[in-house]
This record gives sequence, structure tokens and C-alpha cells, in this order.
Amino acid sequence: MKLLQSIYHLNRLKRRLTWPEERLHDLRCQKLTVLLNYCYSHSPYYREQFDKIGAKPEDFRSPEDLCDFPVLDKERLRDRGEKLLDPNADRSQWLRYRSSGSTGIPLELWYLPTERLRMGYTVTREMLYNGLKPWHSMVNITEPRHAAAKDRWYHRLGVMNEQFLSVYDQADLNLGRLAEIKPQLLIGFPSVLMLIGRELQQKGGLNWRPKLLFTLAEVLTAEDRKFLSQAWGVEPIDLYGANEVGHLAFQCSKRNGYHVNTDSVHVELIENGKPVASGQRGEIVVTNFDLRVMPMVRYRVGDIAAWSDQPCGCGCTFPLLKAIAGRSDGFIIGEGGKVYSALEVSLLLKPVTEMLQYRLLQIAENSLTIEVVPASDDRIFIDQINKILRDRLGQSMSIEVDLVKEIPREKSGKIRSVVSTLPHPFWRE
Repeated sequence: MKLLQSIYHLNRLKRRLTWPEERLHDLRCQKLTVLLNYCYSHSPYYREQFDKIGAKPEDFRSPEDLCDFPVLDKERLRDRGEKLLDPNADRSQWLRYRSSGSTGIPLELWYLPTERLRMGYTVTREMLYNGLKPWHSMVNITEPRHAAAKDRWYHRLGVMNEQFLSVYDQADLNLGRLAEIKPQLLIGFPSVLMLIGRELQQKGGLNWRPKLLFTLAEVLTAEDRKFLSQAWGVEPIDLYGANEVGHLAFQCSKRNGYHVNTDSVHVELIENGKPVASGQRGEIVVTNFDLRVMPMVRYRVGDIAAWSDQPCGCGCTFPLLKAIAGRSDGFIIGEGGKVYSALEVSLLLKPVTEMLQYRLLQIAENSLTIEVVPASDDRIFIDQINKILRDRLGQSMSIEVDLVKEIPREKSGKIRSVVSTLPHPFWRE
């Protein structure tokens, strides 16, 4: 029954990719009305924002009207996240999620299981549109907590069978497992796939190649794309999302931009609080129409993009973003010159809950400084940080924890969680 339900929902979602603009607009307006009425009635934070600007939900008739609503940023979400939640709700079924802090600001997020399932359907739709078939074998290299064991009857028939590898395992170990599985579809962080790809090249290649290669969670640069294409024998298709708001956009087979999942999110590009013109770069601000436990209305993701005014020849009617400029933190060099994904290290630091913000600095091999804005006067977490980083990067690593009052922002206003002055491990002269 669950398989049939999944097929039904995925077919319904996939059909929306070619809906005419008018039909999409009607759906978006309907979803916005339901969302804002919920926020006004159940979320103390959003009720406060409505009152602050003297507005009611009915004043916003279409997503485009949201430009007058206050923007929610990461710091406010971190500090006032509890106020977004319904104080009278039954929380027994809620899922707690602590973000990796890969942007330098760890966050506590809450969802219903159905909300996480809906996010998963969106990702599956993106892959189905790009050639995934139900009988394809899939491997997802991800954080272990996302690798839920699945043993459905249809998996034993070879239908939608997904296996998981850990981003924390060494590249040679994961490469050996991939050589055994020989998946037709491979999905993972660009940096992790690059590390495994380099291992693949050093071993002289494999006797198999995935039919499809998907990347997500990090910015995919032109150089990264070129390296991955050479290493894996197939050009990657990039998927773009954020834990706070779900999957926002995806590349199609044309790879000339990112189609926004406009049936589930409203994306704005703003500069100095105003919408930017087509072709101009602006900050990405997102409203998710479907989240209720922790609603996200005009959430500033922290990345930059521009609208494309060129239609895509793939047939999808969803609006198109040009290349996205976001966090590309790259790599950290550990003991003995071993290379680690910066996102992997950020994931390792998630258990350290006493950090309001942090930034990793590396200016020399075998040495790493972490700047921390502490949440309290308790300093026990310093030993926790040292143990986590040395256990992963090497016991001989010099780890310095520097407590600071604030982390300086880039000129763009963003906070980089990793700053390295070392040569890029893949582009060394």
C-alpha cells in the first residue's frame, strides 16, 4: 500500500512540472492563504510580525505580496526559534533536527514525519525527471542519521532500492563498497564525491560507471563539475536545498540553470530589501508553503543567485535561476596531509550545542583554529571540540579554540564557516 501511495504522490508531483503558469499561480495562492492563516493563529513569532506591520493574512493575496513582510534570518531563527512553534501543539510526533552549522550558525529545527516525507518526495521527483528509473540501484553517500534501514518487499524485487554509505568513512573504503554495489545512480556532497573520485583515479579507474551522478548540500563550482565529470565519467546534476526550507531548485539534463520548485516554495531575490531585476544578483529569500511545525516565511537562506530570462528547452515550466553563488568551503588538511571535506568536519561538530556561531581557520597544515561565540560561560565544550577534531583529523594536529564575541561577516554580509589559505588540494600547481 505504501508503494502505491508513493507512486501516486510522485506522479502527481511530477505532472506539476509541466503545468501552465496560471494553474501554478492558483495553487501557490491557495497554499499561501492556508500558510499565513496558520501562522497568524498558531505562531507567536509570526503573529508578532503581522502586528508589527499592521497587517492580517488576507492582506497577502499572492506570494508576490510577501515583499512587505519581515525577513527571517538565521540569527533570529536560532534565538527565537521556539516562538515560531505552536505553544499548544502536541509535540509527541515531532522530529528534532540539529543542523550541521555548515554556515557557521547551528540551528535546532522541528518537523512532522509527513513534512520530512514530503521533502523526500521532492528530491525523488527531481531525480525521476532527470532519468531515475524505479529499477535503478542507488547509493546515497550521506550522514549516517539519514541512512535509515529499509527492507520493504519491493526492495527485494529491485524497485526503488537505495543503499547508504557514510560521509565519515575513508574514501578508499567507500570506493571499495561502490565497486561491489556498482550503483546506476550515485548521490552525495560534491567534496565527498571528489575525494572518492580522486581515489578512483589513483587506482586506475573502475570497470563500471554510474548512469546518473547527483550532487547536493554544497555549491558545485565549474572546476568541481569538470573534475567530477572526468573522475566518474558522467556530468553531475546539481540539486539545491537547505534543511530549514527543503529542496528549492534543481538542474535538469540541460544544466543551464536551476528550476525552482515553485509548487512548494516561493523564492525571492532581493538587494537592500527590494526585488532585483531579471539577470541581477540578489539574496535568496524563501517561503515554504507546506511547513507547519516550524513555518518558514521569507527566510534568508544565505546564498545569492540571479533569475534567468531564458526559457529551458527541457519542457519544465518552473522558473529558472542562473548559477547559485553560495557556501563553497572546500577542504581541510589533516595529519599527514590527508584531505577532509569541510562539510564533513562541520557535521562532526553538531553535538557541540554550546556554540552560537563558529568558524574554522586553517593557515598551515597540521594546525587548525576554531573561533567560537559561546552560548554560556561553561567551557567544558572546549575539550569536546578538541577530542572530536583530533579523533578525526589526527592526534598530532594543533587545535586552538579561540572564544570571541562575534564572527566577522564577509563584504556580502555572509559568514563563512571555513576559511583556508592553503592551496586547493585538487588544483595545486
